[in-house]
Amino acid sequence: MRMRKLGLLLTILMILGFAVTPAAKADPLFFSNTVALQNSGSTRVDLFSNPGVTIYGPRMSFLVDITGTLPFGVTNMLQVTYAEAGSAAIVQSFLIPAFGTVPPPFTQLFTITSPGANFQGIPATLTLDIIGSVGDFVIPSGPNAGSRLDSFTYTFNIQTVPEPATMILLGTGLAGIAAKMGRRRGYQK
Repeated sequence: MRMRKLGLLLTILMILGFAVTPAAKADPLFFSNTVALQNSGSTRVDLFSNPGVTIYGPRMSFLVDITGTLPFGVTNMLQVTYAEAGSAAIVQSFLIPAFGTVPPPFTQLFTITSPGANFQGIPATLTLDIIGSVGDFVIPSGPNAGSRLDSFTYTFNIQTVPEPATMILLGTGLAGIAAKMGRRRGYQK
């Protein structure tokens, strides 16, 4: 009887010990340093520090740093939503760990082709969210520095740039018009 009571007491103490002991918790996942690559990747534009900046496309590449810790065997997802005026949203998802095996920290590269970019420019947004992680963006600077958000939306304008062949054709046409106008003036004297 005495052994039973002692066994019961030890069992109760073990259960209480597990209940009171803080559970090991992994650092949450974060994303930061979202940049747009311009000029074939030679220029990086920080989207947080430059809201409303003009990005040249229509094909745009972005980098985002993913940091934090995932428990072993757990996967998560980075969801990217690109939207511009007059077009349906484009949604892309990327597995975390990258390729199913590369744990954070890593930098995710993704590319989006604008459906409506033009020479005048069009407003666009890029929303990033790590699905299953709360407070996954820490505001890096400004009056709210250090605050955590569940997702973040970057704003910018997308504008197309004429291809070099188009510029050569346009320049040749303008030179031809100028030459023809010069000849007309020569005949009128």
